[in-house]
Amino acid sequence: MADRPGGAGQWARLLQALEDDCSLCGGTGTTPNERWLEWHRRAGELIAVAQAARRAHELRPTPGSAPVAVPERATAEPAIVTAVERAIDDHMKARPSEPEKDRCEACRGMGKQLTAAGRQFTDLLARHGFVRRE
Repeated sequence: MADRPGGAGQWARLLQALEDDCSLCGGTGTTPNERWLEWHRRAGELIAVAQAARRAHELRPTPGSAPVAVPERATAEPAIVTAVERAIDDHMKARPSEPEKDRCEACRGMGKQLTAAGRQFTDLLARHGFVRRE
């Protein structure tokens, strides 16, 4: 069905041609907070170290034999596992206090940016006094 002149479909297409999702935030209006990204990265590292230490402890060789799986908690965990788990607990308590996401600076939280056609349109409107540039 063809859009009649002045129909909503024409306006929707025009608006789509004037703006697009923000290239920095992907249209969400927010970007990840750098402190939280670092916190998550460090948490992942600590968890990986704890898992590796636990696996190494569970598969340790007994004197004069090949490595054998030891039932979990059958023997006391080595100090490294305890130290890493303590570091994980300390890290969990040291979460950043600010929000995990920041308002996108590129689109000022709108999630949209003007396309080339949109910039031309706003330039035209500004030249004729309909909008003011910030």
